[in-house]
Amino acid sequence: MNSPGLLELVVILFLAWAFLGPQKMMEGARSLGKAYREFRGYATSTPLGSDDVTEKEKVRSSAEKLGIDTAGMNQNEIKTAMLERLSDE
Repeated sequence: MNSPGLLELVVILFLAWAFLGPQKMMEGARSLGKAYREFRGYATSTPLGSDDVTEKEKVRSSAEKLGIDTAGMNQNEIKTAMLERLSDE
């Protein structure tokens, strides 16, 4: 079997847009983008059990994934900011 061509994909997208509406299509595209970014992040991260990454680097990386600017912060301040961010969600 052949895979769908460009015209078929355009028709499918148009029908999905017609049935779901533009708002739901935008939400779906946004969630797909978030899932792709998360998946790509797991693919590029170091394997579990790797001792090459220090605890400080792990904390800083986790804080940056949460959108926290870690410049000039020590490890305790970063952990506090992470707890505040997670408790707000």
